[in-house]
Amino acid sequence: MPIEGDKKQNVLTPPPTPFNLPLAVAGTAQDVVLVPVGKKGRSLSLINDGPGDIALGFDAAATISGTLIQEGERYWEVDLQLATKVSFINVTALATPTVRGVLWSGPA
Repeated sequence: MPIEGDKKQNVLTPPPTPFNLPLAVAGTAQDVVLVPVGKKGRSLSLINDGPGDIALGFDAAATISGTLIQEGERYWEVDLQLATKVSFINVTALATPTVRGVLWSGPA
């Protein structure tokens, strides 16, 4: 039931894009979280479950000099304007960190 005065009652919101990814290959970017076609990535929330550290990149392949997320750390970014993807890279040799989270997208 619409709330009286709610101006957004007719706006369809796309479902979020959840992810849970093991990053098995150290030093290799993995572009595995894609922005839905016709949308823009707006908010990202994630946690690095480890073991090891990761880095991420927006709309480009992640590099080891990108935003570093250490084992056990959480990351939250809002007001994004992502057109294509979120990329991750394992920066810890001999470890397979797992990163999990959600990307929320909105109108382009």
